[in-house]
Amino acid sequence: MQFRIPLKLALLPAPLLFASLLPALVVLAPLAASAQDAAETPTGPIDGAAGLSLSQALATSGPAVWICAVLAVLAFYFAVEGFFKFRAAALAPPEELARLRELLHYGHYQEAWRTCAAGRSFLCVVAGAGLERVGRGADAVEFALTEASFRQAAVLKTSLNYLSVIGVVAPMIGLTGTVLGMIRAFEVLGDPRALAGAIGHVLTATAAGLLAAIPGFAFYYLFKSKAQTAILLADDAIYRLFEHLPYEALAGGMVGPEAEGLAEIEATQAPEESEG
Repeated sequence: MQFRIPLKLALLPAPLLFASLLPALVVLAPLAASAQDAAETPTGPIDGAAGLSLSQALATSGPAVWICAVLAVLAFYFAVEGFFKFRAAALAPPEELARLRELLHYGHYQEAWRTCAAGRSFLCVVAGAGLERVGRGADAVEFALTEASFRQAAVLKTSLNYLSVIGVVAPMIGLTGTVLGMIRAFEVLGDPRALAGAIGHVLTATAAGLLAAIPGFAFYYLFKSKAQTAILLADDAIYRLFEHLPYEALAGGMVGPEAEGLAEIEATQAPEESEG
């Protein structure tokens, strides 16, 4: 069975990539041990199950355990990503904030918009949307900032939704693996020792689902609060940038892509007029 590693996971730095694989070991190692213990009874090992190695235990654990291991890796990856992403300094980088504050202080609104257009942070996207409305008054700017903030917050919280999905789906996958394994286990109903070993073995799928789901839910609620706090702090910094702008003096002015297009037209017309 082959699994494709998501592109974002493959682009992680080597230490983080290694760390993101640890949950799979956490899921698989105890399950392999339990599979080996389940293959033995108090009176001795089941015939053909003696000396069950780690690789054999994992090979016979069923696809549900492997799927849950992959979900555990993804949950930890989204947690690592959230740790770096849901910080006020990441949403509103201090150097970008200082640059925009300086440009707005000196009235270089178009240059401030260019800075935002070149950036990809939460600050640049939201502030850029507000700068495009400065000629329409304070109310239009506030509406644009609020709308852009909600939109970017929804994009940022996508990984949180994935953590929630993992927390819900992983136990069901584990339970499905256990149910299917129980159906096969009852084929040896006439042999109590074999039945007991088979039941103990298939319960590893349920354990795998729980081991993947519990961290997923824990990370989900942890970063849900952390994300909300970081977004509020970034929003506060952005609103302070636009707090004291001279909106009356800027009324009717153009900032943004329209102003860029106008500057290009004027730049092309200037040589023609000089030639004429």
